[in-house]
Amino acid sequence: MNNKFDIIRPYIDGEIKPAIERTIANPLFKHVIHYLYENRNYEDVIAELKNINSVDMFQEVFSDYAVKKTVEKTSSGLTYGGLENLDNSKSYLFVANHRDIVLDSAIMQIILLGNKHKTSEITFGSNLMSSQFIIDLGKMNKMFTFYRGGNKLEQYNNALLHSGYINHTIKEKKESVWIAQRDGRTKDGNDKTQISLIKMFYMHHYDKDICKTLESLNIVPVCISYEYEPCDIFKVKELYLSEKGKYEKSAQEDFESVMYGIKSFKGKIHMQFGTALNNFINQLSSTSVNKNDIADLIAKEIDKQIHINYKLNPVNYIAYDLINDSNKFKDKQYSDIQLNDFIKYADDKLNFIDEDKTKLRDYFYKIYSNPVVNFLKYKV
Repeated sequence: MNNKFDIIRPYIDGEIKPAIERTIANPLFKHVIHYLYENRNYEDVIAELKNINSVDMFQEVFSDYAVKKTVEKTSSGLTYGGLENLDNSKSYLFVANHRDIVLDSAIMQIILLGNKHKTSEITFGSNLMSSQFIIDLGKMNKMFTFYRGGNKLEQYNNALLHSGYINHTIKEKKESVWIAQRDGRTKDGNDKTQISLIKMFYMHHYDKDICKTLESLNIVPVCISYEYEPCDIFKVKELYLSEKGKYEKSAQEDFESVMYGIKSFKGKIHMQFGTALNNFINQLSSTSVNKNDIADLIAKEIDKQIHINYKLNPVNYIAYDLINDSNKFKDKQYSDIQLNDFIKYADDKLNFIDEDKTKLRDYFYKIYSNPVVNFLKYKV
């Protein structure tokens, strides 16, 4: 491993046993074990964990089970598609929409592992590293630090570091990488790729051919859809208070969102792997496109795949009609019973916020309706 990446890289095999010992010693971990292993003896589970001596073993013995158990306890089932687009001998840069802090990438790992693909490394926001307990659990799961914030010079230097590490991981370590299409989760249901993210991918090799650098990363858009959005009510509250200029994130808010996102009911979950952008990028390189426009065009192509591949549920069509005061999808995509159930679901959630209910309801419905708005842009 290149020493300059030690500051951000995940744990390697030799660091697993000490990390597991620290994790087991933390009182919080006992609650995790009781939640996941309801019918197992605590000491037996701990004994199994103490036998783990590699990253792969940790993911296979603990993480895979933990995520599958969470999906089982909090959803109506997980489906997925598009794996035929992947070659298990290649490494990919998975650029994904981001709805839940932990589960988006964690669910992708169990799908990859269950289909004979290697798990990927995962970006891990420095803002989430609130304790050694969180750092250990993250870095044992192939998460690498993604620095956020700082002044302009710090942001630039961090972006160079991130770019170098992503290129190094995919091309030299032969490991895939999961990264969100934007900073932080989508709060309003409108999945949109940041152009600066695409520029970060190639800034480490900016003096070289941009298209060739991007093509060598094997970029694949990935879309995750939750029937019921994890942390929807937290997102509504943040959007509302931000508009009022009163929102200030508490020190524990990210951790609380992680736990709520894991435990809350999600309904149906679907993950769709898109098509690698290699052909698209190759076509760009053969045209006279200005290099300043390359990132914008690639971001738009990622958005298109994510918007088309989003799995729409009745709640999405209901929210679209409620926002637009229409019956466009009534009786085609949902029934009166489903309509009334969703209105009650929204009102029950909003009862916990003592603010303008009309405005809050508008934010809530948009979280669910925006995927329909985006899908309709491409409908022929």
